[in-house]
Amino acid sequence: MALLFGYAWSWVMAALGLVVRTPEAVQAAAYMGVFPLAFTSSVFVPVQTMPGWLQAFAANQPVTVATNALRGLILGQGALPPGGPSRPGAAALAWSAAIIAVFAPLAVRLYRRPSS
Repeated sequence: MALLFGYAWSWVMAALGLVVRTPEAVQAAAYMGVFPLAFTSSVFVPVQTMPGWLQAFAANQPVTVATNALRGLILGQGALPPGGPSRPGAAALAWSAAIIAVFAPLAVRLYRRPSS
């Protein structure tokens, strides 16, 4: 599951690398996307401790879903936070498949475009 999630995000980064011209700009653009997703997820703190307005987003974004699925697989169902999806593994696989379905064709199309 972790490999599939990483593979999905590699397509996002490939598309980003094909759009942005310089390595420094790619790094900055990737950071602007990864930073909010990482720090509004359950990777560092439980979602229940976040402000109410942030909890809905944080509980359903792809990083939180994948993190909770991996926690459940590694530590068991008791390690999962209350109120999450009943099948976090299926949700993580769905997020990975959706990211690949959007960004893989986009990256291939960007790669095949004529250079200017």
